[in-house]
Order: sequence, then C-alpha cells, then structure tokens
Amino acid sequence: MIEIIYLRDDLILPHRRAVEAVAVERVYLGMVTLPPFDPERAFARRLIENNWPIYAAMEGANLVGWADIIPIDGPETEHRGILGMGLLAPFRGLGLGARLLDACLKHAPLCGISKIELTVFTTNVAAIALYRKAGFAEVGVIEDYRRRDSVNYDALLMELFVG
Repeated sequence: MIEIIYLRDDLILPHRRAVEAVAVERVYLGMVTLPPFDPERAFARRLIENNWPIYAAMEGANLVGWADIIPIDGPETEHRGILGMGLLAPFRGLGLGARLLDACLKHAPLCGISKIELTVFTTNVAAIALYRKAGFAEVGVIEDYRRRDSVNYDALLMELFVG
C-alpha cells in the first residue's frame, strides 16, 4: 500500500533523488538539471520549516512521488502558490497524483494560500486531465515556454482558488 505523508527531514535526500529521476526524463519538469544539492539549503527543507504544503507518496521506505505548493515571495503575492509535483515512472496512472494533489490543496489554506497556479506542458495530457478534474481552470497558453533539443514546448497556465 502506498501512503501519502507530509515530508519529513529524513526524506529530503530521497525527495531530491525522486525529483532528479523525473527531471532526467526531460519531459515533465521545467528543469532538466538541478542545482548542486545542499541538504541545509534544500528546497524541501524550506517548505518543511515553514509548514508549507509538501507531501510524499511512500511505498514502504521508498519515496515514489511528491507534490508541493510554494508561496510566491512578497507580501502582495504570498496568497498565491505554485504547484509542483511528480511521480516516478512505475507509479504513474495509479491515482497517486490525485491523492498528492488533494493533500496539498487541503493544506494550502492553512498557510494563507488561497490561489494555486501551475504550468504544465501541453503535451502532458494526463496531468492536464488531473488538474481539470481537481477544478483548475485554464488561464492561457504560454507559447515557446521551453526549448529542448531544438524543439519548442508550449505550456498551459492553470489556476484554482481554494479556501
């Protein structure tokens, strides 16, 4: 059974490894290479220290997916959060994305986040379907969002008001 839990300090390195594994696929995340890892300054640590939404899908002791929402810096924009999520390839299509997303969406209002925003490549039809099912509305398309291997990728901008 796969459990959805709030990320703990001891899972920061496994979280990083999962993000790297999805990034190396060069398909789903905006970044295909990550900055050098510093456990004391890790992205996940910042979310944990601030009690911002960051959840992990755990198969036993193995982290197989994550979802997080990070507030946008600044007093005028801290009510907005950016969603990020991913699953290791063997664990896609099992409903884990919906469970991770649900945990983050329930947590967000507790942190003062009332609007969730995301960008998703227009080629990622499974993720777009998940976000639509969760109630996200399409705001627009960002053309030429990313170039990789001389190919342009568009991204769909979506938003959801919570709380």
